[in-house]
Amino acid sequence: MVRANAMVVVKAIGLIGKVFMTRLVGAEGMGLYQLAYSFYGLILMIISGGLPTSLGMFTAKQTARGWRLFKIFAIFLIIAGLACSVLTFWLSKPIAYLLGYRQLDVVIRYLSPALLVVPLLSLLRGYLQGLERYTAIALSEIIEQTVRIGTLMWLVPLFIQSGIEFAVGGAVLGTFTGALLAFAMLSAFFIYNRPSVVLSPPSTRTDLPLVVQASFAIALTRLLIPASDFIDAIIIPQRLQVAGVSSKEAAEMFGIVTGIALVVAYMPTLITGSLTHTLTMKITADWQNNEYNSFYQKSHTAIQVAWVWGLASGFFIFEYASEISLFVFGIQNAELPIKSLAMLPLLVGLREITTSILWAQNRKKTPFIGLGTGVLANFMILYSLVAIPGFGYAGMSLGIIMLELIATAWNFNALQLFQRTNSHIAIMLLVDILVSEAILIMVTLCSKPLSSLDWPETSLIIVEILHYCFWCALYLKVRLKSVFKE
Repeated sequence: MVRANAMVVVKAIGLIGKVFMTRLVGAEGMGLYQLAYSFYGLILMIISGGLPTSLGMFTAKQTARGWRLFKIFAIFLIIAGLACSVLTFWLSKPIAYLLGYRQLDVVIRYLSPALLVVPLLSLLRGYLQGLERYTAIALSEIIEQTVRIGTLMWLVPLFIQSGIEFAVGGAVLGTFTGALLAFAMLSAFFIYNRPSVVLSPPSTRTDLPLVVQASFAIALTRLLIPASDFIDAIIIPQRLQVAGVSSKEAAEMFGIVTGIALVVAYMPTLITGSLTHTLTMKITADWQNNEYNSFYQKSHTAIQVAWVWGLASGFFIFEYASEISLFVFGIQNAELPIKSLAMLPLLVGLREITTSILWAQNRKKTPFIGLGTGVLANFMILYSLVAIPGFGYAGMSLGIIMLELIATAWNFNALQLFQRTNSHIAIMLLVDILVSEAILIMVTLCSKPLSSLDWPETSLIIVEILHYCFWCALYLKVRLKSVFKE
């Protein structure tokens, strides 16, 4: 739960940084920021792969031999990270040309030092996770995010006068400073709390191949999303320009969807993400111990929580998309994309929960195939629809929705959840939808008399949102209480 709570804090700090940056550099700046990070995410995954996770799993089972493997992998990551960092700095212009924007030359150079530090930080966290040092890891994640956003808030206003690309470069430089301080903190913690296992006998010759093989299997699964994001970053601006949109407008549209609408849509998934993190360990233990009744009960409860929470947050995002766009991010054009992606919290929550269930059953290939099919559908939609004049936002939103919808439906089919749906479950799901809609209608009707008062518009919006949240929280409490009783 420590890691889960830290995850919520980290994401909340990240949202503050996104809002701050968007108000300073606008949609175009956010577009450049997201384009650069798509490249960074892909290279980072190629460098580290699944090494941190596989090392953590090995260390948890073979604590005495994990330290020696950590030293071997650390040397490898230093060499690989340094090489990729230098090459990225030298080849920043060709990379910027590949992504379609010359301004990214500066941004990618500012981002290159992070390729050396972040893989080492991930590896150290993986090793410490194997030693069950969860509090230290959680604290390092909060420190990293705080320093990253602090650097962003300091450098973006300082560099904005030199040009938007320098401002975005200052923002991405925070990735390096945050990782560096977090790595220093974890290193100091490890030295001060040095475990006795570091003096243990050397590892056997079979340890290294086993961990590397597990790392490749994990990396293959995790590489899918960064690769998809990078391909999207290349395709979307190019296809928008085919539709007659200028290069600047294409960057703005890309920034609005990926840097604003997606951020808003994914924020509610912090709850389901925390639930998934906690659930996976428990249901895996139940499955391995042949406690199938407990396994299915916990899985069923988690799916209902994801459904109710996703539905409530989705209705909220759809209803207040205009206020979120204008009053939070200061960009009015983001309203339509935010509304278009309002169902993402529901789909992502259900996909994450069902993926955890399948993983607990040791059916890891199933969600990978479903996600891969969704990525392929997303690519086809983006390539065909985004190039049609007037379908830019619609094409991007539809591609994202179809990716999650196909992946979720694939998991549901694998778990035979469609076949197990009975009349009682169907009625409860329908009631959830009707209640959510009724709350929206009631709040809208109650807000009309307030509009006659001589109050500032911001105050009226805050009162309306609080009114909506009150009734949603009340229903969630009643509904989820009955779920947990079951």
